[in-house]
Amino acid sequence: MELRRKRGAGLFTVNAATFVIVIASLLPLVWLFMTSIKPQVIAFSMPPKWIFTPTLQNFVSVFTDESFMRSYYNSVIVSIMTTVISLYFGVLAGYAIARSKSTTSKVMGIWIILVRMASPVMFILPLYIMLRQSNLLDTYLGLSLTYLLITLPFVTWMMSSFFKDIPEEIEEAALLDGCNRLQVLARINLPLVLPGIATCSIFTFINAWNEFLYALIISGRETRTAPVMVQGFITFEGINWGELAAVGVFVTLPVLIVSFIFQKGLIKGLTGGAVK
Repeated sequence: MELRRKRGAGLFTVNAATFVIVIASLLPLVWLFMTSIKPQVIAFSMPPKWIFTPTLQNFVSVFTDESFMRSYYNSVIVSIMTTVISLYFGVLAGYAIARSKSTTSKVMGIWIILVRMASPVMFILPLYIMLRQSNLLDTYLGLSLTYLLITLPFVTWMMSSFFKDIPEEIEEAALLDGCNRLQVLARINLPLVLPGIATCSIFTFINAWNEFLYALIISGRETRTAPVMVQGFITFEGINWGELAAVGVFVTLPVLIVSFIFQKGLIKGLTGGAVK
C-alpha cells in the first residue's frame, strides 16, 4: 500500500511538472496569436486586455503585402532546397564516416563538428566573395549553399551516430547475398535510420527557415527571406505590434507544420526499425 502511494505521488509530480512545462512553452505562442487578432490601439496596452473584439485586419494587411509574401515564398523554397541537399550529402557522408576504419575519416568527423561550432561571422566575407564571383548572389542556390555551412555538419554528425548503431553483421550478410554498398545503404540502412532522417529534417528546416545573418548579406531584392523582412515592420515611426504579431504567426506556422509531419514519420521509423 505504501509503495503504491509513493508511485502515485511520483506520477502526480511528473504529470504536474509536464503540465507546467507545456503551459510555459505554449504561453508565448498564445500571447503572439492574441496580439495578432487585437486592434492596433490595444495591441500592447498595459495592463493587457483579455476581453476585446477580435479582428483579422492585421492578417489581411500582412497577406496583401506583396513584398512580405514574396519573401515568405523565398523562405519556403530555400528551406526545402537546403533540407533536401543537406539530407542527400549528409546521409552519404555520415555513412562513410561511420563505416570507414581509416584515421582520415575520424579526422574529417572532428573537422566537420569544428566547422559547425565556429562562429558564422568567420565565413561571411569569403562566402560573399565566392558567391559574387560565381554570380550566385541573390539566388536560391547561393542561399542554399550558404546555409549548408550550418545544416550539413549537423546532419553528417547525427547520421554517422545513427549508422554506427546498426550492426555491421547485417551489412555483411547483404554483401554476401550480392548487394553492393549503395544497395546496402538504400535497402538495409535507410529504413533503419528513418528516425535519424526525420530528426535531421526537422532541425535542418528550422535552422534554414530561421537563418537571419547569412540571409541579410547574401540575399537581395529577389530572394529576401521572411526573417529579414520582419525587421521592416520596425520603423522610426514606431512598431506596428498587431501586424508584427501576425507576421510572427505566419513565420511560426511552417515550423509547426513540418515538425508535426515529420513527428509522424519519426514514430513510423522507430516502429519499422523495431519490427525489422
